[in-house]
Amino acid sequence: MNELNTLFTHYTFQELLVVTIGLLLAGQGIWKLIEFYYEKYQIQVGKKLNKDEWERNLADSMESMDKKIDKLYDQNKETHMRQDKTEQTLSILQERMQENTRSFLIDAHNKFCYQLKKIDDLNLQSIERHYLYYKTAGGDTFIDQLMVDIRALPRVGVYQLNQQDDGDKVWLGN
Repeated sequence: MNELNTLFTHYTFQELLVVTIGLLLAGQGIWKLIEFYYEKYQIQVGKKLNKDEWERNLADSMESMDKKIDKLYDQNKETHMRQDKTEQTLSILQERMQENTRSFLIDAHNKFCYQLKKIDDLNLQSIERHYLYYKTAGGDTFIDQLMVDIRALPRVGVYQLNQQDDGDKVWLGN
């Protein structure tokens, strides 16, 4: 209590009141300053949290994209495998067609050059069409010589070709 008496003797009540109000105002100012910086801190923390969330979302999106890319890669790989298989099948089919056409042309040559020794325009046209397909697909030159022989045969009408000397009807046809 001695201290209070000393305080009141050195200072008047009004001076003490002014100092007290000054201290309270200073405290209030400090409190507002603390609140101001706390709000700034919260904003920064919020931004950091938003940034962290954004980074997490970005990482999740990238992971999702990686999965989709892997899936597309697998689908592309499967498509290429199917395409390769289809190309192999087409190659085999082309080889078979070549063999069939080659056989047809050889049979036609034997029939018209060795048996009948003549040819009509319809059969010649059919043979020429088969020959054209055969050459377009990469046929060999052996058939070229056969075609020269077939083209050199004498031409007759369809009805003349159908009657052989023994009366049997002959028609090569397709």
